[in-house]
Amino acid sequence: MPFALEIVTPERLTWSGEATALVLPTVDGEVGILPKHEPYVTVLGLGEGRITTKDGSVESVAIIGGFVQVRPDRVLVLAESADLAAELDVAAIEKAKAVAEQALAQVDHADPSAVASARAAMARALLQLNLAERRRRRG
Repeated sequence: MPFALEIVTPERLTWSGEATALVLPTVDGEVGILPKHEPYVTVLGLGEGRITTKDGSVESVAIIGGFVQVRPDRVLVLAESADLAAELDVAAIEKAKAVAEQALAQVDHADPSAVASARAAMARALLQLNLAERRRRRG
């Protein structure tokens, strides 16, 4: 028995459908969600999410921050950023990584928010590159 799943960001609805399993990165490690899971709310971290669909295929999604609300029949992921591996553009990610590297090299280390922003941009680029590379290897 699948559950309804929606992955939403401030910009768009990233994924919507029925799933039989979901693995998400949280601030405390990965969490696995199956149908009829106990109600649960937690804070998301940075990492790979994996959606198992009704047909048994697995879709990877790069998740960055946000929250997840789990109910027995429905899961709602409200993420700061969520990008399906199938939609990642490696050339654009490589450019973003180069910009992040330059920002890290030139950041004013006396400004904690600038350092955090540069590190976050680099972490996002590395996560996306990792997912895109794994997807390419799988075929």
